[in-house]
Amino acid sequence: MGRELLYVGILGTLFGVTAFDTLLLGFAVPDLIRRYALSHSEAGLLGTGLMIGVALGAISLGAFSDIVGRRKVIFLSVVTFSISTGIMAMAGSYLLILLLLFVSGFGLGGGLTMAIASLPDVIESNLDKYMCYMESFWGLGALLVVSVFYFKINLNQLFLAGFLPILTLPIFHSLPDVRLGKDKSRSIIRNVGTLLRNYKKLTILLWIIWFCGIYTYYGVFLWLPDVVSAKFEVPVLIPVYGIQIVSPLLLSFFAREQNTEKLLAAYSLFAAIATLVFVFSASSLMFAAMLVLSFFSIGGWVLLILSTQKSYPMDIRGLGVGAAASVGRVGGILAPWLTGYLMDLFGNYIVAFVLFAALFLLIAFTALPVSKIRYGLAKIDSA
Repeated sequence: MGRELLYVGILGTLFGVTAFDTLLLGFAVPDLIRRYALSHSEAGLLGTGLMIGVALGAISLGAFSDIVGRRKVIFLSVVTFSISTGIMAMAGSYLLILLLLFVSGFGLGGGLTMAIASLPDVIESNLDKYMCYMESFWGLGALLVVSVFYFKINLNQLFLAGFLPILTLPIFHSLPDVRLGKDKSRSIIRNVGTLLRNYKKLTILLWIIWFCGIYTYYGVFLWLPDVVSAKFEVPVLIPVYGIQIVSPLLLSFFAREQNTEKLLAAYSLFAAIATLVFVFSASSLMFAAMLVLSFFSIGGWVLLILSTQKSYPMDIRGLGVGAAASVGRVGGILAPWLTGYLMDLFGNYIVAFVLFAALFLLIAFTALPVSKIRYGLAKIDSA
């Protein structure tokens, strides 16, 4: 168990620093709007640029890791997003920040994919429990962002904080350099063929879930600081983000191989309800709704990742996870801009957040067929 916890800690660190640099933009948006006199749509394009990079990084670095090994790609990813985020402190224009966000996103896509794809490589049993432990590090990264912002640092100092993840590089030397071994000569093209031929239906459903999951998470949490600032003081977000540590840890007590997709459906349903309460309630209930939404949204993240990890064998897991994350990032690409556009168009956030609720419901209805197909494939593989 000691070895498993060590690997969870290492990969959790990767997950946490990736969360830190990803969510940092959400707290920079209000200052960027003021500095460059941006509309919500223009500010949303910054998040879109970040997510385009994440999408490309997820699929390309995920597939690359199946060939050269996970550890090399982890180093490349952390260096890329740390340096590009920190350099934003010296950027003097909107377009340069947009370009740097794209580069940072490329590294972040690799970091996210490596954390998800590497855990099943080093954990032989109780994957559900250890994945929940690892996911709690995302909440730590999120809490660190809001805590840093709470100290009233300026925009340049906030971006400079994006350099900090590079200090974690020595930790990743302790990871085994997982690669395909005898199958290393397999090409990426051959792996893609296997994915599309043998796992087509399952992959399509997972892509839909990832699209909705990423659209809702980044749409909500990249814009929440701006939305909440008009009604509450920023410190109110500390428990909202902090609960993202608690949710995965609680989930570890009852997430199991047999109930992953059922739990995903239930969590997504509760997230949809919480989103609607947030939109249509008085301010006295908004804070409670934010807590519930944050709790079930991050829990849903854990469950969709678990479902994806279990769906593919090791030799194409990097590609399978990376492809799902990359297609899902189309949702991440649309969410920042479209949310800002809808806010400009309607003069409030109501329509944008109702759309989030609808997509949470779509996840709930899509999750259950995944379970049936996945178990069917498992029987074929074992025959």
